[in-house]
Amino acid sequence: MTAEFQALTIFVFSFAAVMIWNKIRFRKRVQAIETRLDRVQKHIDVLQMQESRRLLMELNANSKTDAHKNTPDDAPIHTDRGDVVRLMPSSPPSPMK
Repeated sequence: MTAEFQALTIFVFSFAAVMIWNKIRFRKRVQAIETRLDRVQKHIDVLQMQESRRLLMELNANSKTDAHKNTPDDAPIHTDRGDVVRLMPSSPPSPMK
């Protein structure tokens, strides 16, 4: 009977050791994947910021060129913080009936 208990003890110990070893391996894999995912997410954030800045610069450049094309030569132009504002002449008052 003692040989059976010794065999069972060795089996249980081996099984527990394998389960613990697999759990440690799994945790290390998950941690490595999370680390890579964090790096990729940071890189994506940087690329999104760069693209949004590029689009804003392009939109600002287009709005400035469009504003200059639509403005008559004699109309006063006021520039404030990079935004182009055209001052519209006031319309004559309508006659009252």
